[in-house]
Amino acid sequence: MMQSLRDLGTFLLLLFFLQPILVAQDGSEGHQHGRKWLNLTLKEGPLVLDGKLDEEAWSQAHVVGDFIQEDPNEGMPATEATEVRALFDGENLYFGVRCLDSRPEGILATELRRDNSFGNDDSFAVILDTFHDHRNAFLFRINPRGTQYDALITEEGLDVNVSWDEKWYAETSIDEDGWSAEIQIPFKSLRFSSSSEGETSFGVDFERIIRRKNELTYWNNFSRDFDFHEVSQAGHLSGLTGTENSLRLRIKPFITGTINTEGAAQRNTSFLGDVGLEDLKIPITSGLTLDATLNTDFAQAEVDDQIINFDRVPVFFPEKREFFLEGAGIFEFGIVRGERRAQVKLYHSRRIGLSDDGEEIPMLGGVKLTGRVGEKFTVGFLNAQTDDLGVRPGDNFTVMRLKRDLLSRSTLGVYFTNRQAEGGDFNRVVGMDQNLIFFEHLNLNGMFGRSFTDGISENEWMGSFTVGWRDDLLDTSFNYVFLDENFQSDLGFIERPGTRKLDSRFAISPRPNSEIIRQFNFSYHLEEFQRVETQELETRIHHFGFNTFFQNGASLRIGPHRPTENLTVPLSLPGGLVVPPGLYSWWYVPINYSLNPARMVSGNFSYRYEKDYYGEGGRRHQWQINPVFKLSSRFSADVAYSINRISLFGGEPVTFHQVNNSINVALSRKWLTSTTIQYNSDRDVIGINFRLNYIYRPGDDLFVVYNDSRNRTDSPAEMDRSFVIKLTHSFDF
Repeated sequence: MMQSLRDLGTFLLLLFFLQPILVAQDGSEGHQHGRKWLNLTLKEGPLVLDGKLDEEAWSQAHVVGDFIQEDPNEGMPATEATEVRALFDGENLYFGVRCLDSRPEGILATELRRDNSFGNDDSFAVILDTFHDHRNAFLFRINPRGTQYDALITEEGLDVNVSWDEKWYAETSIDEDGWSAEIQIPFKSLRFSSSSEGETSFGVDFERIIRRKNELTYWNNFSRDFDFHEVSQAGHLSGLTGTENSLRLRIKPFITGTINTEGAAQRNTSFLGDVGLEDLKIPITSGLTLDATLNTDFAQAEVDDQIINFDRVPVFFPEKREFFLEGAGIFEFGIVRGERRAQVKLYHSRRIGLSDDGEEIPMLGGVKLTGRVGEKFTVGFLNAQTDDLGVRPGDNFTVMRLKRDLLSRSTLGVYFTNRQAEGGDFNRVVGMDQNLIFFEHLNLNGMFGRSFTDGISENEWMGSFTVGWRDDLLDTSFNYVFLDENFQSDLGFIERPGTRKLDSRFAISPRPNSEIIRQFNFSYHLEEFQRVETQELETRIHHFGFNTFFQNGASLRIGPHRPTENLTVPLSLPGGLVVPPGLYSWWYVPINYSLNPARMVSGNFSYRYEKDYYGEGGRRHQWQINPVFKLSSRFSADVAYSINRISLFGGEPVTFHQVNNSINVALSRKWLTSTTIQYNSDRDVIGINFRLNYIYRPGDDLFVVYNDSRNRTDSPAEMDRSFVIKLTHSFDF
């Protein structure tokens, strides 16, 4: 306990003493910010959204171009010209885009599904920093078929919320000189500080990707040291006058009909109908929004992947439910990341309404208040109530978040979470965090917190401190984390409770002058975990990485690892494999090759070999096959198949199969189907999920969902089937 308090004091001293020293070195908004301006023109006359810039209004608009390459040749003019125009009226913001192309037959446009990656396609994107705070933004992206992708950007990419969907419109056309687009964004779909008097300005930037060349071009921020999401490097959109947010109230009810069949030999079938409130949205101010939901249904949410866990730590599953995803970036706090995953997350919304094994717990309702207050503060409040599930009583969940902007890109925040059971037991976490950015790329992050759990009164602290530098060439960091043995977060995800972690990383990414290779990446990463109670080593992992990125978009990754595991109790692995206590060290080498994403067949393939896996004589072979087939704009398939063959201590090998396949058929941009086929040989479970989504108008959907799950460990096999129809319809006032 005393050691934890001393650690906390060290973190605070580092943060507060370093801050005033480095304030004078704060790079304002960076060397790219505000170099370019686009002036809005008040629209006069009609405008038909057809993807053709042939109306008189477009000829009167200010035109910008001069896009610059980020890749492959940073700072050089784009090889194909792009022109952008912008108009506005009392209700909408319009962008007219002309993407000239010397080889129009080479334009790639294969995606019809909204919010899916345009990794195979040409695309154009607009990012709008509507509060001009250089931190948060709305992202709108289209491909040459007019397929839409939108997202909320929080803290320059700390969270990219693709599940945010709003009403906006886009049409495109392809001709002998390239392709064009018209984009219409209603002001009621945005949040901004508006006034009926004076002028409002936004931060803005544009991105065009020419996929066959793997050429990334930008209007203002072309530096490889900054991502497109980092809106502190954007240009300016000026000239907006006499416009205010026009949304006053949105009511979005839903109705569902369900047929459930459960059981094996004796089938139990039930017919259910339900109604509820998907969302009630009330703008409190121009920057603050209240959302409410009642009798919430998540039947349309995507299913989780099947995963066979061969590690000693739990698997992290992402959130996929719309109510929790909208505005989720505001609630991103208390996060410690490991290699490509979150190891600590003090608020993880899957803890609300889902059991540890993914079983849905009925949710009675919830309210959420998110947005900006004044020029410096970001606030978030969420309260949700779950219903009883069998003998388990319902819980009430509360999350509160407050952040204040510091300097040009830094923040200071506080957070609070609470789970209160109907029976009286509780768990609460309170704390603060700080993220400081200096010299444009130097990051100092610190946080600490304390939990309060029913029946526990000591050793409930946690904290972390991170210092790092990241740009296109260099990525280095040092991170220290401690979690007291009694620290608990019932609304969070904690991979290794009761440990202290030392984490250091160094990576360098040179770019050779080559027509074949775009960039190398060489890295070393050390993670070491110690038990708080005994000071004994729990895990140490040496990560080595050798990556090659090719000019055509393909990549080759080789990553030797040397883990050391100190098992104090037997470790049970899938398939009945048991590892006795002991100290184990071994090597494994994963090799991964990713194909050019512009090809009809792309994806990645990997192989991993481990010798002396958990002891002398142990072996593990892992094959992962993940091809992506883009046979046409209407049909695609994502195949994910892995095989693990494991033997421990000279025993008989055990083979595991894991399948997560998705077949997608898009009849149009409005009629979309996806079929997911899953298999887990460890649990001998087969699952099929079919989803039809008819987007009959932006923001309103008809879903038809069929689920079939069969557990074949029993005879006859346990079967669960459901057929759901769900309709949503919003009313805007």
